[in-house]
Amino acid sequence: MVDPERFIWVYSYAHLDEIYRNGNTDALHGMKVLKAVEVCDVLNEDFQSVGNIRLRDYVDPHERYERHLEAISGFEGSNDHSIEYLIRSFGADNFDELQQTPDQLRKEIDRLTSAVDDERKHDLISQAHTVSEEMAGVVEQHLKDRVPIDQTRAALGVSSEERKRIEKTFSPIDEVWNLIGPAIPSVNKDQFFGFEPIPGIEGVQHTQHGAICGAHIVLNMIGISPDKGLAKREKIKNIMSDGQHTGMASYCNALLSADRGIINKARCIYTYLGNITTPLHFNFEKGFELNLGIQTDRA
Repeated sequence: MVDPERFIWVYSYAHLDEIYRNGNTDALHGMKVLKAVEVCDVLNEDFQSVGNIRLRDYVDPHERYERHLEAISGFEGSNDHSIEYLIRSFGADNFDELQQTPDQLRKEIDRLTSAVDDERKHDLISQAHTVSEEMAGVVEQHLKDRVPIDQTRAALGVSSEERKRIEKTFSPIDEVWNLIGPAIPSVNKDQFFGFEPIPGIEGVQHTQHGAICGAHIVLNMIGISPDKGLAKREKIKNIMSDGQHTGMASYCNALLSADRGIINKARCIYTYLGNITTPLHFNFEKGFELNLGIQTDRA
């Protein structure tokens, strides 16, 4: 990197999670060289987003990663059962695993509430039991038959030829909606792509970075610059991480990646939202030297 001090480099929880998941800490050295600081969501006392983002003071990335490991200790994989529903939507052959998720949820809530007072714990476990029964009903009623992702895309009217055409347009999200919108009258475009909450769905906080992460998954479902391995558990975790990177980068001036798929989908999303973030792709090669230029508008 040529003169990296010209910029403020940032990382987020998504980078720390990814480092832990892949078991490769090399990125921490790069973050240190760049003097990267953490960009994070501001939370209230109930751990809900207040709709603000801040940059933390510089901390040695290795130290910050150790603190991250302490924070997630005992909670690793606590939400893995939800992955089964996502990969099913991409055509995974995992009905047996899906049937186990309601019981997994009950056991996980029981484990996580072990230190909570008895009255509160009873209330939480009771709620988990109700939700798990509803989950079991959904699995049996709506997810019993596996639907390959190509069949889902065909049902929406998005052929491979249409996808190639759409990827070349200025605003692929608008083009996709022009194609599939008439067949989905119950939601509007922003609701379908996750930019607006869907009425009746409660308990999920809506944030800018969360909405963009959701849109990243929807673009994969439609087949716009789709990632490989959408129906595989380990692959989908990395794909979700890409969406989280895209979401957190929406608060920055640029998203820099050697992954063409991330950049293409980020460009679709940022263009539609009118976001200031510029997605920048580079071809990584050993010994490659990256020199970013800055262009200012002249009156």
